[in-house]
Amino acid sequence: MRRFAFLAIFLLSILIAMSATSPRDTLTARSLLDYFDNRETGEISREDLLAERYYTMVDEKGKEILVTGRIIHVGDEYITSDNRLYRVYRVGGRTAYARFIREVGAFFEEDPSDILVMLRERLGGWGAVPVQTEEQEEEGDNLEPEAEPQRIIGIYHTHNAESFIPSDGTDSIYGEGGIHDVGESFRQALEEKNIRVMHDETLHLPHDRGAYRRSRVTAEQLLEEGPDVMFDIHRDGAPAAAYATEIEGESVTQVQFVVGRQNANMNVTRQFALDLKNTADEIHPGLVKGIFMARGNYNQDLTPMNLLLEVGAHQNSREDAEDGAALFADVVSYYFYGDVDNALEEEEEAAPAPATQPPPDQPGPGDAPTPPGTQGVEDAASQQIFRLLGITLAIIVGFMLLNAGSIEDIHVKLVPYMEKLQPYTQQGDRFLAGLQEKIHALALRAKIPEAATALGAALQATGREGDRILVYWQERIHEAALTIKERAIILYNQLTNRNKLR
Repeated sequence: MRRFAFLAIFLLSILIAMSATSPRDTLTARSLLDYFDNRETGEISREDLLAERYYTMVDEKGKEILVTGRIIHVGDEYITSDNRLYRVYRVGGRTAYARFIREVGAFFEEDPSDILVMLRERLGGWGAVPVQTEEQEEEGDNLEPEAEPQRIIGIYHTHNAESFIPSDGTDSIYGEGGIHDVGESFRQALEEKNIRVMHDETLHLPHDRGAYRRSRVTAEQLLEEGPDVMFDIHRDGAPAAAYATEIEGESVTQVQFVVGRQNANMNVTRQFALDLKNTADEIHPGLVKGIFMARGNYNQDLTPMNLLLEVGAHQNSREDAEDGAALFADVVSYYFYGDVDNALEEEEEAAPAPATQPPPDQPGPGDAPTPPGTQGVEDAASQQIFRLLGITLAIIVGFMLLNAGSIEDIHVKLVPYMEKLQPYTQQGDRFLAGLQEKIHALALRAKIPEAATALGAALQATGREGDRILVYWQERIHEAALTIKERAIILYNQLTNRNKLR
């Protein structure tokens, strides 16, 4: 008995010590179970929400990128409204420090994605990929067309209680909160475009770590109807200014996409989110706030066409959120079905039909923008197959390393090493960026081909890859620490119950 008591005290000491040094939260002012419940939901507690203790993401110069009620972790990424990609490399308290990675275009993955391919192309095309032959082109022309969209869209709410203080009088209503009205506005706007909408208002209460497990059943039932896409509609926890905007003279809230990083469909869902954002930027500029690649799953492993939406925040009015959702219906309708608004349709009817249809990337005068294709999503899906093979290998290597010693030993040894290594990684990035500029300037003066610039870009890409490796191992260590904490709580509860029985 004494040995069990000693072990329990020892594990609890480790638990408290690691929690005290964690940059994400502490054990003060809440129980251990509440602590884990909040971490599982991926959001700050209601107490912190009402006290306006949000998470803030800033760049290397301290400029604010994002304010949110979601807990931000090392490795999380964010694409801003102007398509600038940032990655979080450190979290201190409730401030997440992010490094600018690059600007993102139509495709999330860098093109070319392989350093050797990039060098090959820049150095004169040696080893170039063969061009497509006429026979291959004929085979491509004979391929059967893809299945037509079903014009069915699914909507549900994992966190039913989410509400809007200015309109609902509170941030949370136990039952159907204000977020259901936002979903209803979205439904009505879609149905006006002759789209069948399944708005499932099943309750998944309470707002705890089991909510996504309960909403998973709802998502699976919606999937049986064969929708083209599903949206899990939420509202964020943030100041009103974080989402408030004006579009075409109308006061609305912006929409933010959330993609879970811990699911096998992440790359495809991320590309889908980017496609939607780029479409929104053409139809309603400024409507989409950004794309948050956050730690979590969000049931997006069920299908890559399942996207979590943050429509405004609890400090915004519900009416503004409803109007923002209605505008987003234009984006969804256009992306999937090529529908255009009435103004564009009337303009097309009045204009004479062109003799030949212009290429997709060169719309004629007065024409509606060409509906975005799904090439980005398809490419992301094909890349996912090869990426999964690499992830599997990385997991095997990770387990081999973790099994080399106890979790405590690995945590104690690796964390200080990575903390010391991170400043050098940042310095390396700055050095490579400066080196790239010098190489580029030298190439211009000497009128050298782009080979030197390509080499600088390759070196910088190598530095970014080092960041990804560091983030991966930091997450593994953090997960191991959480496992220790959970086991300590189970053991503590067992000992407590045993003592009560005596």
